[in-house]
Amino acid sequence: MTAASPLPMTPLGELPSFVKDVRAAGSPFPAVHYWVPERTGDAATDYERGRLHFGDAVAFSLRPNAPLFLAYVVVAMFANIGPMERGFLEAMIQAAQVGRAAPRLTDEEVAVIEVEPSDQARLREIEAEMAEALAARCWLPDLLFFTVFNHLGGAEGEFVGGSMTMFARTALNGKRN
Repeated sequence: MTAASPLPMTPLGELPSFVKDVRAAGSPFPAVHYWVPERTGDAATDYERGRLHFGDAVAFSLRPNAPLFLAYVVVAMFANIGPMERGFLEAMIQAAQVGRAAPRLTDEEVAVIEVEPSDQARLREIEAEMAEALAARCWLPDLLFFTVFNHLGGAEGEFVGGSMTMFARTALNGKRN
């Protein structure tokens, strides 16, 4: 998901530890990467840290002016799923299992995602896959698991923003319950 940062006024020191300042040397403009956690190299430890990072991401996402933070973190994991990401995502799936399903993105939200207008149809198709997985999550819970990991590990790249936003909003709804 490429768009204006959802954190325009947040001091970098207030962000969770897995968010890193990646500004160019000497640049006065902040730039963040939403998923650069410290890894131990031990799969079990990293998995548990991922679950803890999910809690930190939720806490930050519930702050004013940060409702898209969780979606940005998840999209930053694209094509880089290891034990820590698996722990984070499995904790997020658990929260989404009990959350009220979020609506699809509005046309205005889709317009913010930097894809060509001709590619918006593909973004909407992937978003529809997530909507189906969320609708079936109570009676077919593995579908949500496979949909999330397929979207983040697949070749869809710039098109996963809508599906991950819907997933993130549903997980946040679950944490509010």
